[in-house]
Amino acid sequence: KIMSENRKDRIFRDRIDAGCQLAAHPDLQKIKFLPLNEKNSYLIISLPRGGTVVGDELAKQLQITHDVVFPRKIPCPGHPEFAIGAVSELGDVIWNDFARYTNLIDKPHVQQSKDKQIQEAQRRKTIYRGQRKPLDSLSGKNVILVDDGLATGATMKAAISTCKHLNVKSIIVAVPCGPADGVKDISKSVDKVICLTTPDHYHAVGQCYNSFDQTTDEEVIEILAKYQDLNIENISNSY
Repeated sequence: KIMSENRKDRIFRDRIDAGCQLAAHPDLQKIKFLPLNEKNSYLIISLPRGGTVVGDELAKQLQITHDVVFPRKIPCPGHPEFAIGAVSELGDVIWNDFARYTNLIDKPHVQQSKDKQIQEAQRRKTIYRGQRKPLDSLSGKNVILVDDGLATGATMKAAISTCKHLNVKSIIVAVPCGPADGVKDISKSVDKVICLTTPDHYHAVGQCYNSFDQTTDEEVIEILAKYQDLNIENISNSY
C-alpha cells in the first residue's frame, strides 16, 4: 500500500523533475501502457499551486488528463507555516491532533482563519476553473492525487475527502517527498501512496528541491488550459 522507494537522500531539480521521476515509478508507468478504455478511467488531480506543476509533468508523461481540487491549510495562530488543519472547497474541515488536544478549534480567531481559507478555496476555484465544467462526479474514476510534497498532510486529507465525496473508484496519492509517519498516516485513507523519498530529518517540502520557487496563479491557469476536456483524445493535441 505504501510504495516509498526510500531513497533518503533524493533531491529533485525542480517540480518538473519531480513529476518526471514520479512518472518513472513502476506503479504509475504501467498506466501509460493500458488499453485506451482502461486508461481513460485514470485522472490526475493536483493540489495547486506547486502540485499542479508536478501533476502537469506526470499527466504529460503518462498521457492522461489532469484537473484540480482546492484544499487550504488552516495556519496555526502565530506560526503561519504550521497547519493545524485544512478545509476542502466543499467546506469539509479536517483538524489535526494538535488542534484537538490544545482546544484551538473553538477559538474565535481559529474559526475566522478557517472561514478565510474556505473563501480562498472558493476564490481559487473561480479563477482557476474559468469556463471548465465543475467536478460534480468522478464516479468510476481512478484518481491520482498529486502534490509537490507532504508536510503535515492536512491539505492532502482535505483533497482525499473531496474525492470521496465525488464517488471516485480508487485513490492513489503520488508525492515526491514526505515524512515517513505522514506517509503512513495518509495510507490509511487511500488505496496506495507512492512517495519517492522520506528523509530522516524532514522539516519542509523545499528541502528536497534544488529550486523551489513559488508557483503563481497565472502558471496554474496556463497549465489547466491544456486540459479542457476530461478525455484522453484531446491531450495529444496539447503539446
